[in-house]
Amino acid sequence: MDKTKTTLDQWITLQAVVDYGGFAQAAEVLHKTQSSISYTISKLEQILDIEIFVVEKRRAVLTEQGEALLTLSREVTNKAIALEIAAKLINKKINNKIKIFIDALYSSDDLLNKIGSLIKSRKDYDVELTKTLLNREDILSSKEFDLLISHHYVGSLNPIFLGEVDAVLVTEPNHYLQRCTKDKIRHKLEKTPHIVLSSTFQDKIQSHQIVKVANTETAIKLARNSVGYSWFPRNIIHELIEGNILKEVENDIGNSKYQFYMYKNKSPIINEIIINYLFNDFRTN
Repeated sequence: MDKTKTTLDQWITLQAVVDYGGFAQAAEVLHKTQSSISYTISKLEQILDIEIFVVEKRRAVLTEQGEALLTLSREVTNKAIALEIAAKLINKKINNKIKIFIDALYSSDDLLNKIGSLIKSRKDYDVELTKTLLNREDILSSKEFDLLISHHYVGSLNPIFLGEVDAVLVTEPNHYLQRCTKDKIRHKLEKTPHIVLSSTFQDKIQSHQIVKVANTETAIKLARNSVGYSWFPRNIIHELIEGNILKEVENDIGNSKYQFYMYKNKSPIINEIIINYLFNDFRTN
């Protein structure tokens, strides 16, 4: 049997170059020099006799063969991580663990009910559930999740589309934005503090003052105190609108939606459990 000539480090480096957007960025994340990253990729190409990247407009772009290798490499590294975890659990009387991260902007009673069924049915797995606001960099840098749901799209991590919700621009009912006409709303938004829940909407209107928050509860409190405006998924905010605690601002900004995606990671066995209990509708994707 021939010995494998490539290394996990080479495959992880390849993934980092793609996921983080270049050789320099991968070097920073992996705590290596850019020349070291370049050498690793060059060595991988040499071993496999395949051109993985081509340079287009001073940017490294995957070749068709590189794209295929990237997909296969993720399977290899995921299995290696699963093997490492299994090895650590040998002869230890502790449960496996499933780590689930859910975007604080994603609301689904059905999902929570399914997680409850998973917890009751699989006593051999501990479940660590975290609901928090995530930015795109959190998804790229975190390798500790088994399931992650976010409104950020990271194509290189093979996201599965879950659905979309209207994004609603709101303030407290007596805020001066409520008295603006649609043709002047953009100008007024630029001069109003933006309580930011997502970088997607931070980029939509360039407000002079940004207020970044860590959770939806804080954003709601600030909006209720007339600090500024924010964009919320409609299903999170609809009861507050009906109770006249917050009010939608009429605007002509256009198609504004939160789109949500599921990301899977690590062990194929855990992925199968997650799909069976939580997302059976997505098995064919």
